[in-house]
Order: sequence, then C-alpha cells, then structure tokens
Amino acid sequence: MPRKISLAEQYSDFKDQTPVDVVVSNNDAGAIPMEKKPNRLENDEEEGRVTMDKNITLIRGTCIIVSTIIGTGIFITPNVISKNVESPAMSILVWFGGGCVATIGGITFCELGTMFPSNGAEITYLRKAYGMMVSFLSCFLLQLCIGGLRRAIQFLSFSKYFWAIFYDAKQGEAPPWILDKAVCILVLTAIIAIIMIYPKVTLKIINVMTAAKLISVSVIIALGIFKLSKGEFENISQGFNGTNWNPEQWGNAWNSVLWSYNGWNVVCILLGEVKDPSILPKIVGLSVAIVTFFYMLTVISYHAVLDMNTMNTATVAVASEAARVYLGESGVIFFAVAVAVSALGNTMCSLLGTSRYLQAAGAQGVLPGVFGLISKRFRTPVFALFYMFLATTLFVLVGDLSSLINSATYTSFAFTTLCSIGVIVMRYTKPNHPRPIKVWLIFPMITATFGIYMFIIPWFSDTRAMNALWLAITIVGGIPVYFACVNKKYRIQALVNFSEKVTAFVGKHLNSEVNLQ
Repeated sequence: MPRKISLAEQYSDFKDQTPVDVVVSNNDAGAIPMEKKPNRLENDEEEGRVTMDKNITLIRGTCIIVSTIIGTGIFITPNVISKNVESPAMSILVWFGGGCVATIGGITFCELGTMFPSNGAEITYLRKAYGMMVSFLSCFLLQLCIGGLRRAIQFLSFSKYFWAIFYDAKQGEAPPWILDKAVCILVLTAIIAIIMIYPKVTLKIINVMTAAKLISVSVIIALGIFKLSKGEFENISQGFNGTNWNPEQWGNAWNSVLWSYNGWNVVCILLGEVKDPSILPKIVGLSVAIVTFFYMLTVISYHAVLDMNTMNTATVAVASEAARVYLGESGVIFFAVAVAVSALGNTMCSLLGTSRYLQAAGAQGVLPGVFGLISKRFRTPVFALFYMFLATTLFVLVGDLSSLINSATYTSFAFTTLCSIGVIVMRYTKPNHPRPIKVWLIFPMITATFGIYMFIIPWFSDTRAMNALWLAITIVGGIPVYFACVNKKYRIQALVNFSEKVTAFVGKHLNSEVNLQ
C-alpha cells in the first residue's frame, strides 16, 4: 500500500516553474527544452488541482499597474520633492527620472517573470536566485512585520481625504474617532469580500477607478495649460536656479518619487492569472509610459499654477491647493474626493496583489501551507485574504504609524535590488533555463544601483536608528524563525505537524486546497 506523503515532504522539493508551453528537467543548470505540453491551467484541471482563473488581459493588466501606481502620491508628494530639490525644473526632471527608473525596473522584471510565469514575483525570484532563506526574510519583513501596517496607512490616507469632504481640518474639525475607524474597517471588509468572491468584478472596478484617476489628473493638467496659455510663466521661469544638491535631501526626493511610481511590478505578482505571460513586456511598457506621461504633465501644471513657496508650504494635498486657485472651495472638495477614490483604487490593487504574494509563499513553503489555500468555488486565496483583513484591521485601530512605515520603506528597497541582481546571478547559475525575454544587463545594473543608493542614504540621516531596528528585526527575528519553521534540516517537526493540521482543518472548512508549486 503506498505511503501517504505529508505536506512537509511535498514542500521539501521544488521544481522550477517554466513557461506554460515548455517542459524542462528538474536540474536548472541542465534544463533543456523538450516536447510541447498543454497549457498549465488545462493540466491542473485534468489533475483536479485548484487554480486561479486566468482573467488578466493586456487592458486589465495595464489598468492594474496604472491604478496601483497612481495612488495618493501624485496628489500629495510633489511638494516634498520640490522642497528637497528647491527648483521647479529640477523637480520636473526628478519626476521624469522616476519614470525612467520604473521603466528600467519593469523591463528587468520581465526577464524574471517570463522565466517563472506564476504568482509571487519577488517571493519566487529570490528563492530561485539565492535560496529559501532570503525569500523567507523578504516575506517576513514586508508581509508579516509591516504588511498590515502598510495597508492600514493606505486606508487611513483614504479616510483623511474622505472626511475632508465633510469636515474642515483647517478649522480643527474632525470626525469622531470611532466613526473614522468604523468607515475604514467597513470599506476594508467590502473590498476583501469583492476580491474574494467576485474576482472578475474586481478587475472591472479597477478599470473604472483607473479611468477616474486619469480624469482627476487631467483636470490638474487642464489648469496648468490654462495658466500657460495666458502667457503666465512666472512660476516656472526660475528653471534650475536655486537647485539644492545636498545628497541626503536628494535621497528623500528620490524616495518620494520612487514611492509614487511604486507598483510597476504588481502584474509579476499576478502573472499566474495572466492569459498569456508573453504580453508582460507590453503590459509593463504601456502602463509605465501612461503613468510617466500623466505624471510629467501634472507636475508641470503644479509648478505653472503654484509658486515655489506655496508648493513647499502646502499643508493639504498640493492638488487641492492648485484647484483652489481657479476653482475655489469646490475645487478643494473635488480633489478631496479624487484623492479618496485614488487611494481606494490603489488599496484594492494592493490587496489583490498581496493576496497572491501570500498564496504563492504558502504554496512554495516559504509560509505555512494554510496561506496557499485556494477556494474551490471562487478560485481565490481565501485564507490569505482573511489574514490580511485581520492584520490590517489591527493596525487601523492602533492608528497612524507613518513614521514607522516610512523608515521600513527604505529597507524594502533591498529586496527589489536583490531581485535585480538575481537576473545577473541566474545568467551564471541557471544559464540554460528558458528565457523568453533576455534583457540587456545594463538594465538590472541600473535598477540595482538605484536600489543600493536608496538603501544606503538613510543611514546618513536621522532615520538611521529606525532603519537599524527594521534590519535587526529582519535578521535577529527572521533567521531563527526560518530555521525553526522552514529549513528542512533544522525545523521543529512539532511545528510542521501543527501547521499541517491547521492547513487541513482550515482547508476543509473553507472548501479550499493548497496548489503546491
């Protein structure tokens, strides 16, 4: 009678994931193309495995990236950049540079994505390039330690501009604490439910919100065009005069710009749900080009409408200040709504991508198998979404912890940088692995250089203590957990057995299965 194989044993050996129409040997270094096979989704269905539906097309993928990138950043952070570089022309140039870096990073990730066309992105790329421990540490920091905190900040940002429609913050007005938290949690619950039960509806909502965001920034662009058409160039005539070249302040400016472009890799996290992974470069190229185009025109309009002093001292969203000039208080309310909707769309995309990230981590053994559960009925990662709901709710109730998340943002650049370096590493460690897209090595080099710069700069500023805290949590906290729970040789069997029982129990009651990768 065949011996029953436990989940722990199944996790002990992982095969490289390859393009859907190619089979390679288990040995990466000696991988060679073999006969054509049916689509992976068809194989999974024939084998009775539960997979997520492939609903993402070129348009939907583009909308997901655009909606993820255009959050609150373009409405709020331009004054942070101008305050640090201190000239309108340099501010505009930095925003253009951010688009170039996002494009280069996206192209770099295209090679990784088409090498391993499944959900997960960094969680998969780090494991393939450096091994399980680095993959686990990235997940430990970005999801288990600060994941709920980051999502809570997104909902608190939404709440801030939602209530600006009804309360005047300048007059000291604010909603009751309990009402503010209740609205955040209610909206979180609704979004989680939609993502879990109606995945196709989720993509349609994202499409609508993307259109709403582009309309909002178009209004700002129109204000700038109107100002310049009247021959009023005084606000941007300063050009590069007065530019500040302090490297620390430039680091702050680049951090804000790159944060505003953050999200260009989200389709890589969802790649297992893309109908044709070969369209990944088109999705990335088109979406980043759209965002860069709108960002550039928007920032030019800000500087055309507002002088540098107003830009640098704005206490509300700089978009609201620009609208106030020509539209009065109605313009302020319009952009309060626009920023709230933008934050909401950004949050929905974030929850969608993160749920797939956690599911991939569970399926690959980086996290307990319970995270890898996929609903048989809805074809969505139910437990990952439920966990995200609990973690986010906890931090929403705690309050605004933006100082913590800002410092942790710097630390997270390290893992994106490692992924970029991984492109170069795997050219040598996996030379024969199929690469439908093979980028010039200058692209990962540029991405890695910026990542290293963004990681190093904070250590020379007043945030060094907080950065050291996050680094210590990652290393001192993450490494023991890795060896106790994940590493095949040293992990504690009692914890493995407990994890398997939890996975089986939750899977039974949620009518879900783990699709091991």
